[in-house]
Amino acid sequence: MVSAKPESMRERVVRYRVDRSLTGDQAAARITAYLYGNIVVFATTVPLTTGDAAHGHAVQLLLGVAVSTYLAHVFSEIVGHQARAGEPMTRAGIWHEIGDSRPIVSSALVPGLLLAAAWAGWTAGDTAILLSEIYLLIRLALVGFLLERLRSQRPSIHTFVAGLVLAAVAAGIALIKVYLGH
Repeated sequence: MVSAKPESMRERVVRYRVDRSLTGDQAAARITAYLYGNIVVFATTVPLTTGDAAHGHAVQLLLGVAVSTYLAHVFSEIVGHQARAGEPMTRAGIWHEIGDSRPIVSSALVPGLLLAAAWAGWTAGDTAILLSEIYLLIRLALVGFLLERLRSQRPSIHTFVAGLVLAAVAAGIALIKVYLGH
């Protein structure tokens, strides 16, 4: 019997792939949800005011947008599957879609906590909004690293630069949404 090569300390600490059973389609679905969630949540934070944060409107709006976007995304993917495959999505497929869409909601977690802290009076509203926006821009800038991880590839300087470009484009899209939607 041939034993598997033991993992090095670095391999145990740094995993280049979240789940080895993750298919390319699932990885793409998660990246799509991750980008979409971060763009929508960023666009939600940009027009917020200190008053919105202090009165709890900001956290309510942010979580409402994240949850409704998540539900709309899952629903759209289920209907889209019907259109592509010509048959309804299986129960297992629906569960996969629910899981693959989670990054939309996870985008709102930290900003939601920051805005809740402002509502509770633990931090200033403008600070919570600014920190939320910075956090989301960092998440967007890390997209390149996330892509490499899902592909089981090691990141490079190109990954970093591509992530910064993706963040700039995504922030631009969010600002267009704010400008046209408000």
